Formats: sequence, structure tokens, C-alpha cells
Amino acid sequence: MLTAAYVVSFTGMILLPILLWIIFTRKYSLSWKLVLAGGLTFIASQILHIPLVLGLNKFLQNASLLVTAIVLGLLAGVFEETARYILFKFILKRSRSWKEGVLVGLGHGGIEAMLIGISAVATLVFMMSYRSIDLSTVPSIPPEQLDLAKQQVDAFWSTQPYMALLGFFERVFAMCLHVSLSLIVLYGLAKKQAVWFWLALLWHTFVDAVAVYASKSVGVLQTEGLVAIFALISLWIVFKMRPKFEQINQAGEPEAVAG
Repeated sequence: MLTAAYVVSFTGMILLPILLWIIFTRKYSLSWKLVLAGGLTFIASQILHIPLVLGLNKFLQNASLLVTAIVLGLLAGVFEETARYILFKFILKRSRSWKEGVLVGLGHGGIEAMLIGISAVATLVFMMSYRSIDLSTVPSIPPEQLDLAKQQVDAFWSTQPYMALLGFFERVFAMCLHVSLSLIVLYGLAKKQAVWFWLALLWHTFVDAVAVYASKSVGVLQTEGLVAIFALISLWIVFKMRPKFEQINQAGEPEAVAG
């Protein structure tokens, strides 16, 4: 049952983005280049983001939970929203429509979900192999880390099935957030109003900081409940932004041509 839950979770992470991309590109006759652009933007944003977080690891270990949550949330916001801004400002200069912003956001969040899903596949394979062997015979596990490795394997296989599914739902919630953030940044460029970029950065920072803080203070289920609320707010932003983009087009500012 637990293995099946893990399989459903990572399969959903990998297949759901692809399904959404197919539906959205066909419905609105949009180019897959927008999906690729969004995905590559996420990857590019992590090139400096991840090493910086690793470099700050010692500082964060000694910092309070509140400081750690704010720092991690702010770094995620700075790197990902800056990458989004650069994409729309200098690469997708003709993309100024709601539907294009949504697809880029789905590319950004979808690639993240797929990479995490692939990582989950590898984790399951390793854990299945480690479950049936003596870990002391595994050359890659140092003797001083043997007890920790055994604890990790035991914890993995003692997880409740519904907990194993949370990873999938978390990625769904994250994709909602990424779509809203893409639209906010894009709208700011379409309106030539910098305040929208800062709103996107603050929204991203707030959501990530709350998630980090809650995960260490109130538990996993409560944290996912908060993230689900943020996802609903993100969806509200997505549909609230649609008429704003239509108003831009009606005012005479050209909507970009797909592809």
C-alpha cells in the first residue's frame, strides 16, 4: 500500500504537468516554446540559488527558526522572480497576454514538479534496495553514518500512505503559486509598473517563509493545509488578473502572437 502511494505520488508529479501543457497549448494555440522558457527559467534560477543556500547552511543552523524561514523565503523570491523578470523583459518581449503568462508559469512550476518526481523515483528505488540488505555492506555509507542511514530507511517505510501522497499535492499547490507569480511579474511589465515585481517577490517570500516556519513548528499536515490556502489565493489571483490583461489589450497595447 505504501509503495503504491509513493508510485502514485511521483507519477502524478511527472504526468500532471505534461497533461496541463498539452491541454493549455491546444486550447489556446500556444507554442511549446513558452513551456520550455518557463522550465529553463526555473532551472536557471537555481544555478546561483542552491549554492548560496548551501553556503549559508552553517549560518542558518545557528539562526532562529524565524530568521531561517525569512532568509530562505526571500532567497527563493529574489532568484525566481528576478529570473522571471529577465525572461519576460528580454527574451519573451512580445509575450504580454494572460494565457502566455499562465503557460510560462505552468512550465516553471511543472519542470520543478517533474524534477522532484524523478528524484522521488530514485529515492524509492534506493529505499527498496536498502530495505532488503545489510546497510553495513554498502560501500557508499560510512560507518559513522550507518545508524543515521538505518533510521532514514526505517522512517521511509514507516510513513503512512496518505503522507506519501502529500508530495504530489504540494507540487499541485506550488504550480498554482508559480502561475500567479508569472502573471504578476508579466502584468508589471505590460503596465510598465515596477511595483508588481515587488509584489510578486513579497508574495513568494511570504508563502515560502510561512511554509518553512510551519513545517518546523506545527507539523506537516498543518503546513500543507496552509499551503493549500495559499494555492487557493494564487488561483484567485490568476483569474482576477485575466480581465486586467484584457483591459490592456482593449486600451490599444498589442497582445503577443503565440509562438
